[in-house]
Amino acid sequence: MADCTAHVTLLAGCLLDGTGAPDQKDAAIRISGGRIESIESANAWPTDGASHVVDLREWWVMPGLIDAHMHLWGLTPGEVVPADFETRLASAERQAEALLRAGFTTVRDLGSPITPRIRDSTSTDRPTAPRILAAHVGLTGARGPWLIPQPSWWEARVVRGVASARDAVRRLHDEGVDVVKIGASTGPGAEGFGDTPTLTVDEIRAVCDAAHEFGLPVAAHAIGSEAVRRCVVGGVDTIEHGYGLNDEVCDLVAASDAWIVPTLRTRAVRASPEARATAGEQMDTLRRGGAAGVRYAAGTDSVGDAFTTHGSGNALEMELMGRVLSPDDALAAGTREAARMLGVDSETGTLEAGKRADLIAVPEDPRRDLSVLQRVGFVMRSGWVVRNDSGAADH
Repeated sequence: MADCTAHVTLLAGCLLDGTGAPDQKDAAIRISGGRIESIESANAWPTDGASHVVDLREWWVMPGLIDAHMHLWGLTPGEVVPADFETRLASAERQAEALLRAGFTTVRDLGSPITPRIRDSTSTDRPTAPRILAAHVGLTGARGPWLIPQPSWWEARVVRGVASARDAVRRLHDEGVDVVKIGASTGPGAEGFGDTPTLTVDEIRAVCDAAHEFGLPVAAHAIGSEAVRRCVVGGVDTIEHGYGLNDEVCDLVAASDAWIVPTLRTRAVRASPEARATAGEQMDTLRRGGAAGVRYAAGTDSVGDAFTTHGSGNALEMELMGRVLSPDDALAAGTREAARMLGVDSETGTLEAGKRADLIAVPEDPRRDLSVLQRVGFVMRSGWVVRNDSGAADH
């Protein structure tokens, strides 16, 4: 297989570069040092034998997928009480590899003490995991499920007041997080998916000001109009879940710099009446938010349990989004727009000269059937071929 130091040419039957440009038939993608050197017509490509060639002329080639909200907790499906840290780490490493092989070349983990270890251990080696942005642990007010005694995989720190908020952000910065996560709403008892605000606007603003001083974005678990309103006024960068919003708050979000990550998969795959009701509310908010001009990025809130195993099923998120948004917008939410939201769009999210060679191949046009994103046959991350089940000639 090719590696990131080699000169590689991918011959794509049809290329969707993710920029919004029309698809390109018979394209040659030239890659060197893990980055895209050029994209040109395959008819003009010189067959001089100087490059390693991967023939994907029967496939649709597109940017690698992004899951902008997930958790590598190292759970085993059906597990109730998590195992020890090292056992969970090994499980989480397998889950990360499954995500990469499913076509997710970038992920953002919004809460797990395990994920920074995976991020740091795979940063310079042949990739066995996606590019990872990690939040480590979250910050929240003095109520909600994050504060009920639980094993360490469900961990947060308490913020009480402006000074406390700033100190908590400094500690997270020192621990090497890529993003600061806050829990800005909660429900009764151990239920986190409720619309009761947990933080004041001043506390949220203090978190955001401190984080932005360190160059860190802030992601807010926020459900319901009042919690989301506080987050927007306080200056958060991304709103996670973000449903149950009235038209006024949808307009407020649309007028701000914030994005919403709707996390549809986590409820859509459950059959309980409560999950069905929430799924309906999520779709309704997505519909009204889209009409208002809210910017969306794809994230699943998958945790690796029996309902949301990590792998090809994470791509269900784009299919669900496509039931409300256009297919092009749903694809962009899981590629270009997610990269913009995460601040990695100079590296990935589209296939353009100078960017990382993060790409996948699928057997059909995903704009006609978004479920094809769950049938990825070829994956490249930063020039490394990590999966080639396409039957493509590799020489």
